[in-house]
Amino acid sequence: MGFKYITDHLAFLEAGFPLLSCADLTERFNTHFGCALSVGQIDATLNRYKITSGRGAGRIKGYSLLFSPEQVDFIKANYSRLRIVELTEVVNKKFGLQIKQGQVKSFVKNHGIVSGRTGQFEKGQMPWNDGTKGTGICKPNSGCFNNGHVPANVKPIGHERVCSKDGYIFVKVAEKNPYTGFNGRFRAKHVVNWEAHNGPVPEGMILRLKDGDPKNWDISNLELITRAEHVRLNQFDVNGQPEEFRETVRTLAKISVRTGQLSRKQARAGLEPAPTHDKAPRV
Repeated sequence: MGFKYITDHLAFLEAGFPLLSCADLTERFNTHFGCALSVGQIDATLNRYKITSGRGAGRIKGYSLLFSPEQVDFIKANYSRLRIVELTEVVNKKFGLQIKQGQVKSFVKNHGIVSGRTGQFEKGQMPWNDGTKGTGICKPNSGCFNNGHVPANVKPIGHERVCSKDGYIFVKVAEKNPYTGFNGRFRAKHVVNWEAHNGPVPEGMILRLKDGDPKNWDISNLELITRAEHVRLNQFDVNGQPEEFRETVRTLAKISVRTGQLSRKQARAGLEPAPTHDKAPRV
């Protein structure tokens, strides 16, 4: 004769199924009512009385394939007083497991289990070294520097390096670094060379390497142009043109920029705009 369910049994199943798997629900049911029903019997009962969990596909929130419900409860109860390394050791010893620290750490994080510890000193708590002399407890380590010490990896003035991104050469000059305040900074070598011959680069102007070679910083290979001319030269692919035509392309770039400026000025004055040359010249 089959097990006869009463109202209390069904109410227990309805209340527990949204929170427990069928296996856990069976265990709790048998313990609560002193029965010995199988998981299949409970599952059939749930289907027969149309008792649903209300969950979608997937595992139960908070349910773990790594730990049993008893082990989960133990972790929750002891995490507030034990660190991960200690909690892992205790769990393995108590339940005969071989769980790693990383697994326990991931478990408490993924399941929202918090220790309640902040890592800060509580009000009134005394630090461990209170009343001791620092020189006797915390001695300077081997990496401490004395005043005026210069690290071995500091490069001297004049040291050069090549940028790994674009190949430009940078040289260390005796100028105060505006970001660190240190006496010495790296600057592009072609800019330093230009300024040595002509003074500071005017505001709004840039230096361009005529042949496009970032390592050719000779003064004869430098030209001072506006940013608009720089854009036009890139659009015209000046360095991709035959060498005998590059000077002509540079002149056309200047004309194109100047024509655009005049066109915008005439448009503001309500006059017919002048023709522009936005396409690369044919050479």
